[in-house]
Amino acid sequence: MSNIIIIGAGPAGLTAGIAAAEKLQKQRRNGFVTILERNSRAGKKFLITGSGQCNITRGGLITGFLKNYGGSQKERFVKPALFNFDNAAVIRFFEDNGVPLWEREDGKMFPRSLKAADLLDVFLNKFSESGGVIETDTKAETIRKTETGFVLETNHGTKTADKIILAAGGSSYPATGSDGSGFALAEQLGHRIVPPKPALTPVYVRDYPFTDCAGISFENITFRIKRNGKLVVLSGGTVLLTHHGLSGPGILNASRCIEPDDVMFLELSKEGRNIQQFLSGRKTVKNALHPLNLPEHFLEVLLTVCGIMPDKPVAEILREERKIIETALTACPFTVEKLGDWNEAKATAGGVALEEVNRQTMESRVIPNLFFCGEVLDIDGDTGGYNLQFALSSGFLAGEKAAKQSGN
Repeated sequence: MSNIIIIGAGPAGLTAGIAAAEKLQKQRRNGFVTILERNSRAGKKFLITGSGQCNITRGGLITGFLKNYGGSQKERFVKPALFNFDNAAVIRFFEDNGVPLWEREDGKMFPRSLKAADLLDVFLNKFSESGGVIETDTKAETIRKTETGFVLETNHGTKTADKIILAAGGSSYPATGSDGSGFALAEQLGHRIVPPKPALTPVYVRDYPFTDCAGISFENITFRIKRNGKLVVLSGGTVLLTHHGLSGPGILNASRCIEPDDVMFLELSKEGRNIQQFLSGRKTVKNALHPLNLPEHFLEVLLTVCGIMPDKPVAEILREERKIIETALTACPFTVEKLGDWNEAKATAGGVALEEVNRQTMESRVIPNLFFCGEVLDIDGDTGGYNLQFALSSGFLAGEKAAKQSGN
């Protein structure tokens, strides 16, 4: 008899539960797979993913995913899980269960219905069909290792388990129950926690002058981030102007490397490097720069910020002013005031230290029969389906290996 308890009924925990329960069935072993969920229902955070539409994964080869998890160490860690249960397997899983996915032009994949609830129903139905049980409104408060397994103290009393899979998520969107409590449980069992911080978050800019331009975006531009005058990041992507600063996929992905007081330099126009070819003739400055294809209102605000009236004749532009315009177009500076908090972050950076987890099995190197998956680990992928794919992949691997080892 095997008793596997999973803490957290998000996508990682549900996938782990399905994999474990199905593995036990195939092995024809008696056992229980139980998920403890602190909320009144499973998947509360999952249901709001992508404004309820849920970018569950993305198209292309799984090899293309690896570089999107923040460095070579993390690329190496995620590889076994991603290759074991890849994006093609995720697509088959949902399509075989009546929820087809579709790929957007940017590679992101969504349910055709654009309803995260349809994906959640598949998780819940499959887990139930496999014999698994979810206990809602049940919070794991402490975990203790014993000679024979684990003892959990919950708000509904004491539970015992042979195996534990910790899938309690990170700290983003704490109102959904994702409040970092999984980190405390991992620490109780002797694991080191890399200090969590918000990831995939917008940037607030000091003395921000573009509030009236909120909603304007720049596709696939390059930007540099300097700290104390030294280059720390050279990155790029789509940048969105907000009411208080910068967002968009390019900024969200780079946010893991950004700190307050960093200065970001955005290349708003490559053609701006040759500004002299535009600033000639009898036009106004604004009209002369029209070929740069920048939004008209933004250009007016940018010139005003530079201290140059948009309707000023080109013939009256001084040499110093030309240089100011060129700098604004090719290296527009923004000083970071702060990053978005946990209520804005789409993911969590930090978590259970990767060197203490076996990447081939998701099992703890510190405590036998303890497994981890999803956002509780020190993994934060780029925006666009990478984090959910890792949640599913790591959950599947953890559940499969936990069940395979059961009874050994």
